[in-house]
Amino acid sequence: MPKENNDSNVLRYQVLEDFKTECLKNKFVESVAIVGGSLLDHEIVEIKRSFPEATFSVYGIEPGQIFMDLNLAATEREHHDLVLCTNVLEHVWNHENFARNLISLLTDRGTLWCSFPFSDMYHGSPNYYSAGFDPAYAENLFARNYGTTEKSRIVSSRRLYLFTHLLQDWPSLFRYEHPFVGQILWGLGLRQNPRPPIRNLSLGHLLVCLYLSFIPKKFDSNPMDGCGAWIKVVKATK
Repeated sequence: MPKENNDSNVLRYQVLEDFKTECLKNKFVESVAIVGGSLLDHEIVEIKRSFPEATFSVYGIEPGQIFMDLNLAATEREHHDLVLCTNVLEHVWNHENFARNLISLLTDRGTLWCSFPFSDMYHGSPNYYSAGFDPAYAENLFARNYGTTEKSRIVSSRRLYLFTHLLQDWPSLFRYEHPFVGQILWGLGLRQNPRPPIRNLSLGHLLVCLYLSFIPKKFDSNPMDGCGAWIKVVKATK
């Protein structure tokens, strides 16, 4: 794993690698819609590297964004070659409108990249309605709302699954690779991370991290250890 990414969220890193393969190779991207995210997202950095002339539109409910409440009915919008929506589905309660809004942003040959948790812990930002979804749920959701799935995947790892559910935390690449040492450095406020509550250096937490050091870390698509998922969608042909 690249050294410069050692402090990145390990699950986001894995999904990002899939995104680069699925959406940036052998593609032409001129216009990008970011839904529920920002221009600081890692996917945007990669798009700019591959397509320096691409333009970006940011949709959402925050000040400075093009207003789009995914719970509301879709309206006519500008169309884009690539639509990104990462880790938003669990924060929306009207999934039918969610799907229609995203599809409404696509050109006829555009691609929608949507990632979401498969099995997650509770978190706010600002609303939270589900701990995760199987890609089959998203496939059926978009199929009902004028989308066709080209590909989907569960991103799973036994070590990450236990990390998330035993420690209630999303580890960085470094902490994932080195759970025991990484927990100590993180607990001391090192490695460019804000210092967490001191309980993270408790004996119980450290013993869990020592245990995780012996758990397989390879990523695959086993739903029993599923952590995240993504789906790549295009407009359904009429």
